[in-house]
Amino acid sequence: MKYSLGEAYKSLDDDDKRILLAVESGLSSYLYVPVRVIAKKTRIPAKKLNERLDNLVAKRLVSRRLGAEVGYTLTTFGLDVLALESLVNRGLIQAVGDRVNVGKESDIYEAISPSGSRLALKFYRIGRTSFRQTARLRPYITEREIHTWLDESKLSAQREFKALVELSRLTEYVPKPVGYSRHAVLIEYVEGQELYRTKTLNDPKAFLDGILQVIDVAYNKVGIVHGDLSEYNVIVAYPDEKPVIIDWPQYVYKDHPMALRLLERDVKYIARYFEKTFKVKIDVDEVIKRITTKESVSTS
Repeated sequence: MKYSLGEAYKSLDDDDKRILLAVESGLSSYLYVPVRVIAKKTRIPAKKLNERLDNLVAKRLVSRRLGAEVGYTLTTFGLDVLALESLVNRGLIQAVGDRVNVGKESDIYEAISPSGSRLALKFYRIGRTSFRQTARLRPYITEREIHTWLDESKLSAQREFKALVELSRLTEYVPKPVGYSRHAVLIEYVEGQELYRTKTLNDPKAFLDGILQVIDVAYNKVGIVHGDLSEYNVIVAYPDEKPVIIDWPQYVYKDHPMALRLLERDVKYIARYFEKTFKVKIDVDEVIKRITTKESVSTS
């Protein structure tokens, strides 16, 4: 039987959760955590523990490696459930719905807060891309020891949440962060569609100004550069048609050796799209000069 995220979460009892936490903890030392280690951490009798582990394998929450010593590792689905458990226990989520979007490096689910507001729950899946490609787009990866794809996904969530906390205090053009756990970021739900799917805007010049404002605020007030900005991570939010910039984990600090190059690329990519699609042209060099000298970056 294939469980949805919500079904898998609801199907677990306290012993199941203890086992998942024990496996997660053991992954700091093992690629596959031996049963003896799980038993020591959970203090669940051997027969019951093996039955529970079989059940967790059937639910795709852990995977098993046979050999001289049987071991278990968390699946990404298992890590999803642990992250959801944490967010529920902290009173941030009341219910989780269907998956609403699948990207190269993340899955997004709709969720509901205890107050009834709509939220987006984003799980990072960094392992979907090759390490070389990921490292090229996310320079911070090569600056730290990343032990597993799960660790890398956790780091991406942590970085995105940190960036959104700082940015959302200064601009309305990023999603409001609600919380994060492990590889999951919980943000406000943005009703709209990606810019690349949008062929008409009521005021494309004002929309572009909003994007440039975020680039400016990020660089001059937060001290970061998005680093991978394009029409694919800008949302046209309804009903007021404002830009919302998403996908921040690959940011670099403005004193990073690649920062200026990435800033130039971000502006060039957006400028190229607006000129091609909406016939709005800007002087990219002038915009970059204004950002780096703290002048107004409006296209006016």
